[in-house]
Amino acid sequence: MTIDINAHRWSFLRPEKADSYINLYNIHREEGWKELLPSTMRRQFATAREILNRMNDGKLGVLLADDVGLGKTTVAVLCALVFAGSEKRVRILAPNEMMARRWRQELELHIGAVADFATHLKLKDAVKRVRDSVKRLHSGTIEVSTHFKANQLACDLLIIDEAHRTRSENSNLAKGIECQSGSIGRVLVLTATPFSIDPNDLARLLTRIGAEDAEKPMREYARMLDELWRGRLSGDPEKIAEQLVQAARTAVKHIRPFVIRHGIDDLPARERQAFGEIDDNNNAGGLTVPDDLLEAMLRTDRALALGRKCKKSDIQRRNDPRYHVALGKLDNDLKSLRDAVDPDSDDDSEALAARHVKIARQHIKANGRHPKITDTVKAAREFVEAGEKVLVFCDHHLPAVELAVAIADEIRWPEHKGKGPAKRIWMSAWESVFADIAEKAEMRDGRGRSTTRLKHYIDWLISPGVRMQLESWLGSNLQSTISDTELKRLLEKTRARSHQACDKIAAHARQLFSQLVDPESGSTRAILLRNEATRLPGTTKARIAAVCQPETETSLQKHPGVFYPGQPDATLAVFNSPFGPDVLVTTDRLSEGVDLHRFCRHLIHHELDPSPVRIVQRNGRLRRVNSWAARTKPKQSIRILYPALQGTRDEKLVEIVRYRMLQFDLLLGGVRTEVDPDSACKSSLTTAAEVLDLARTRLGRIRLGILHTKRKPSS
Repeated sequence: MTIDINAHRWSFLRPEKADSYINLYNIHREEGWKELLPSTMRRQFATAREILNRMNDGKLGVLLADDVGLGKTTVAVLCALVFAGSEKRVRILAPNEMMARRWRQELELHIGAVADFATHLKLKDAVKRVRDSVKRLHSGTIEVSTHFKANQLACDLLIIDEAHRTRSENSNLAKGIECQSGSIGRVLVLTATPFSIDPNDLARLLTRIGAEDAEKPMREYARMLDELWRGRLSGDPEKIAEQLVQAARTAVKHIRPFVIRHGIDDLPARERQAFGEIDDNNNAGGLTVPDDLLEAMLRTDRALALGRKCKKSDIQRRNDPRYHVALGKLDNDLKSLRDAVDPDSDDDSEALAARHVKIARQHIKANGRHPKITDTVKAAREFVEAGEKVLVFCDHHLPAVELAVAIADEIRWPEHKGKGPAKRIWMSAWESVFADIAEKAEMRDGRGRSTTRLKHYIDWLISPGVRMQLESWLGSNLQSTISDTELKRLLEKTRARSHQACDKIAAHARQLFSQLVDPESGSTRAILLRNEATRLPGTTKARIAAVCQPETETSLQKHPGVFYPGQPDATLAVFNSPFGPDVLVTTDRLSEGVDLHRFCRHLIHHELDPSPVRIVQRNGRLRRVNSWAARTKPKQSIRILYPALQGTRDEKLVEIVRYRMLQFDLLLGGVRTEVDPDSACKSSLTTAAEVLDLARTRLGRIRLGILHTKRKPSS
């Protein structure tokens, strides 16, 4: 069954027309919003065209599995606009509201250009903003919602973003698709990590897009791969490798018609240069565990075991991974056990548990800061002192908070010595920079909300933290006697961060303001309207922002302007500019669907998630089109650090995850999502390595991208 759209309607998606499209896009693009590259746009045009051709040929759906950072959203938006412009109904489901806003922004960025470029498409009223409810769609409209609103999915094209989040057959979205399959025309599934979820889940995912014939070979491949990682395949590695290769080839044969996947390393050299190269052959130094900390962890383990024995503790996890990256969880568990056990108890187990707790807490107090926290702070400081921004990921909130506090205490702007111009001079200079914007705002709504937001934004620009940052960029050209006119001239001619890859300071300030007042960024607009200065990062001397949730209000009170546990849009916008915090500490809340690459090329995995999939997603925040690494002159690498405590569970976890990261794109990226350092066997890893090396030689790199597919054009 065709999709009842003449193929000529997407004939404009020809790679050779990409340059002309970019010219139109730039006319509609506002200051500071995403730029398009010709080489990338050509691939995205070709990919969108191929998806539409496959759907028109009768495929129920297509799985777009391009690497993180390759622009799957842009490809999907082009497909959505073709459907909507052909008077079809389109639903887009994002994992959460933050990512739904990114989709709406992407639609806004492209709809004007596509309407002008493909005048035969009816796009004037295509985008329908829906935030809180899912209503009946009308022809020619696009609705953006979330995975959780799957009660009404009737549409001609359903786009599911980050589909690996709903891979389970028991998920609300999976049930919704199954129940309403008769009212869904075509399905476009997006995920950068489809082959590193449980391949059995992938088999189920393929059935949702009409690839039922792929389920059996995919499950057979999954079975062999899982047994290999678990060390259950014994015998001649040559024979095992050959069996695995045959299973992989059979699976690929069946999924190829439904799957499109490009890897960054598969791209032509010209396009690949825009992403930057990864340098992960470094660590944050030798991290030796102090004897007192090691003893504290061992005594805690024993105390918890005794506490359960005497029924005084219900803490299930004894060797918690958080013990190896920070002290907070270790100390909390000891305090909990201390309050539960009586050192004078007649129960020997309870009395001994109390003794272990007392000694362990003494060792923690004597140890001071956790050695891994110390090392990460040191590495971050070195990058910041070199004029760079740093992204740090943690797996849990508690270690993230502890790390953020340590960085806030040590990486700070120096005390102001009064050498710069007075605050009123700064304000006058910035008011001159924004004079035309202020005039337009006043003409539009009088001295109303737009003018108020601009005034409060300028207040942020002259806050102590941002002002010290600007003074460091302006350097010796900045004197205390400078006039506001001279200061404005400096802001308009000096590059931000004193870096050739940056635009002028004033230009970046205008670009950031444009993003903060974007209609989709409701939270940032509200912040500027209410003048909640501390909710915009960068105002204080601490050169850090943290997107994590402190357990109490204490950290928020003691470290104002550091923690942003609520809506992170403002934090993301500022970190993606030259201004504001030089260090961003976050949990995996920001590991998907956001850009963090515009001015950052350093990433530290302070606490690893045990899933290699998550590491791929994290690294993809920086390795994206037009990355900071690619724009620096000469080009710099994206530096990824994996600090680890020697001789501990932490070191073993890093070793296993990094090894499996090397195998990620081999054999459909088949790595188990979870790794257990406590039960991992060195011999089984060695066997798996040997088998996979043999399989790689025989199978080569599996290519599912259209860059490697010759196809007759659809009629």
